[in-house]
Amino acid sequence: MKFGKGMSMDREKKVFAAMVAPCVAAMLLTGCTPPADEDRYAVAVGSDKDFAGLELRSVFIVASGENEPGRILGTVFNTTGENVDLVIGDRDDELPVSIPAGGKVEFQDSPVVLSSTEASPGARTDLTVTAQGDTTSFDVAVLDGTLEQYAPYVPK
Repeated sequence: MKFGKGMSMDREKKVFAAMVAPCVAAMLLTGCTPPADEDRYAVAVGSDKDFAGLELRSVFIVASGENEPGRILGTVFNTTGENVDLVIGDRDDELPVSIPAGGKVEFQDSPVVLSSTEASPGARTDLTVTAQGDTTSFDVAVLDGTLEQYAPYVPK
């Protein structure tokens, strides 16, 4: 690379590095910006839902098959200063859960089991949630015990 008559090799390297460094920095930094709000999604297996002062996180169902009992897993956080009575279920089950003020309930520690799961493992189904006089539904995954970490939670 020749930049001009009389320019030394060290000077040429410095000029080249000065031209390349900003380009390399720009390429490295382009991935460092946070995603837009609409680009955010749950990174865990389960679904997330914010509702009536509650944050439902990583909620999904574990069952051995369609129309078999299914255990709900995930966590519910109560962001309010009052205890909240939550009812979670599907078309044929309504299961009450009390969430303490400012606290949480982890379904893996507090079993919530549906009498039958509407969808087979690998599919998705709707759960209905009622709290503080409001009702909503959201789509959750149905898994089975194929993955070792979920096997202990499959209802027998």
